[in-house]
Amino acid sequence: MAGHSHWAQIKHKKAKIDAQRGKVFTKIIREITVAVREGGPNPDTNPRLRTAIENARKVNMPSETIERAIKKGTGELGGENYEEVLYEGYAPGGVALMILTQTDNRNRTTSEIRHVLSKHGGNLGSSGCVSFLFERVGVIEVPKESISEEELYEKAIEAGVQDIEVGELAYTLYTKPEELYGVKGALQTLGLQVDRAEIAYKPNTLVQVQDAETARKILKLLDLLEDLEDVKEVVANFDIPKEVMEQVAL
Repeated sequence: MAGHSHWAQIKHKKAKIDAQRGKVFTKIIREITVAVREGGPNPDTNPRLRTAIENARKVNMPSETIERAIKKGTGELGGENYEEVLYEGYAPGGVALMILTQTDNRNRTTSEIRHVLSKHGGNLGSSGCVSFLFERVGVIEVPKESISEEELYEKAIEAGVQDIEVGELAYTLYTKPEELYGVKGALQTLGLQVDRAEIAYKPNTLVQVQDAETARKILKLLDLLEDLEDVKEVVANFDIPKEVMEQVAL
């Protein structure tokens, strides 16, 4: 999964840049609000909320902003009522897309996603058109600089990780969805630094992208989709060989 891994690493770099710019605040606030509505306001008993708060602190979100987001989730403060909506579609080259959003206005979100897709060679599909190409998994990212590959494998097996993907900047660890937060806690107990932990989609099959022009179009489309305020994450089932990726980078 070299190409897919490479995109994961691009997103890893972009997330750090976005965090520095403060662009992630809105998305983290929404995640906190949704997490509270799903599992309650106590991070000790709501692992999704606990992870969202950890992510908020990593980008230096003020404590009062975190508290306001929690109160919005409980209904104590008025505000937008966010729901999670999954969109399915296609990028250039027949690449399948799963677009996870958190929105308070489905019509607006649908319109924005459809506009970006149609303008950049993709299209919005019906529910179920590509979801069979993906599986729901727990995803944990560990920075590569923090631990050797040999030590990571040893501790990951001990913690119950099912699969490991080695990227340029980070290790991506996969778990069963229901085991995500338990494995995350076990890894942290073993001394590992966790940069990301969430339930997401992982492609079962990959589309081979053999030309640089198509690769550029795909990467640009994914970038534009993830820049939309309502979009939490985009997952795509493509593989770009290293030699093609080097052409894209020129």
